[in-house]
Amino acid sequence: MTQNHYQAPLHFKSLFEDGNHQLAHCSLMESIDQHLEILLTTCPGEHAFDAEYGCKIWDMDFERVLSKSQWEETFSTYIKEAVVHFEKRITEVEIKILMKDIQWEDALFKTSSVRKKVEVIILGYLRENGQRCGFRYTLYMGPLATE
Repeated sequence: MTQNHYQAPLHFKSLFEDGNHQLAHCSLMESIDQHLEILLTTCPGEHAFDAEYGCKIWDMDFERVLSKSQWEETFSTYIKEAVVHFEKRITEVEIKILMKDIQWEDALFKTSSVRKKVEVIILGYLRENGQRCGFRYTLYMGPLATE
């Protein structure tokens, strides 16, 4: 498999050092993985060139969970909508969500709180060759953060 996708984050310094004059590349799977993580952690309206870019899960960041199944369904729907709309390299997208409350300790401020830990699993097929693919992310809600 050719590696003609740029690796994130971009390190422009490599363009000017050692006569390399190239940015680092990665595989298709790595590129999709990097893009999905950026997509999940971008709030709609945050991207300067496309106000729609991002995932609406940010709307649920501090939301109180009254029904776990309803919350997971809405969360999954927001992710699926974003992936289908913005990541065209995968098809037949399926989303699986595993949510649980965890005790969050802040060593700096010596405080603790309960946060939602959400395991996000994105499954689909590569449009390029039909190969099954899957990606996994861990998010913490209230405020939204990654592991």
